[in-house]
Amino acid sequence: MNSEITKYLQELKKYLRRLDDSEIKDIEDFYTEYLEDAGVQTRAEIEEKVGTPRQLSLRILADYSLKDDGKESGGILPKTNIKTAWLIILALLATPATLIIGVALLGVLVAAIGVAFAVAVTIIALAGAAIFITLTSLYVGIFLLFTKLGVGLFYLGIGIIGIGALMVILPIIYLIIVTVVKMIANFIRYIYRRFNKKGVR
Repeated sequence: MNSEITKYLQELKKYLRRLDDSEIKDIEDFYTEYLEDAGVQTRAEIEEKVGTPRQLSLRILADYSLKDDGKESGGILPKTNIKTAWLIILALLATPATLIIGVALLGVLVAAIGVAFAVAVTIIALAGAAIFITLTSLYVGIFLLFTKLGVGLFYLGIGIIGIGALMVILPIIYLIIVTVVKMIANFIRYIYRRFNKKGVR
């Protein structure tokens, strides 16, 4: 094997530490054969063919994250979706041909994170206020129960309604957040697959 190919693959393996040893070995075997068949001799020829080790590793990690998502069931966690989206954006940013798309997707992701953060802060504030009102109503209701029965029961009722509303609304909010994150990740996956099929590096 060409020493330049060996050096290149050793550098590539440093970037692929997230993968299993067997997967890294498969990748090394594939690219060894690919580069030898291509007849490349110098580092410049290798990088012209497959990109720098960093660029290639980002594409490989993005491909593997897409493959791993396909194995999992429908209950993919938002954290997994965000990680996959981030790897795909990095892969698109690493290649000059898809740099504009990567920058656009990064902008979309930053905007989505900003909106999600604003919505999350609002939801947390509203949930906090609802919890405070619920607990206050329960406290006042229990306190007034022995002095003014009607008023105490009224506040207890408001507190119990608040608990019920929170038990219904909080899971719905969580489901909405998970769905939005999943939709963004699926959109980014779609863009990556579309450009990956065209052979854009």
